[in-house]
Amino acid sequence: MTLYEINAQIGAFLEENTDPETGEVLNLDVLADLELERSVKLESYALAVKNFDAEISSIKAEEDNLKARRERIKTTRERIYQELLGELRGEKMSTARVQISYRKTQSTEVLDIALLPEKYLIPQPPKPDKTAIKAAIKAGENVSGAVVRDNVSMIIK
Repeated sequence: MTLYEINAQIGAFLEENTDPETGEVLNLDVLADLELERSVKLESYALAVKNFDAEISSIKAEEDNLKARRERIKTTRERIYQELLGELRGEKMSTARVQISYRKTQSTEVLDIALLPEKYLIPQPPKPDKTAIKAAIKAGENVSGAVVRDNVSMIIK
């Protein structure tokens, strides 16, 4: 039974088993069974959230390990590539397993962005600095267009 169905049953039970004159709830043992079933369902939901949190953490740790490994390999590759480039000094090389040749390429380097005409700049949408906004509001400054909201965060351990 879903949590929604359990809550609906509890609501229906209370409507049918409450004395209208005294407000006393009749058949408390049935209500206790429904409350227990609801409690078990809520505990299952909380345990599922904990499992998902653990899995997310595990995947994140593996992503971090893979990223670090990729960066190490990339650094090693670049070091070896530069050494090969320096040793060959533009000389072609060919073996049964590898062939090295060269081609001319071009790249654009910006020396001073302030000197570039506007038509060569890509406009970026403004991005709010939420940390600075929060600090300003907490310091008593009025920041129009922003507020600091108090939220409730559930912690499951």
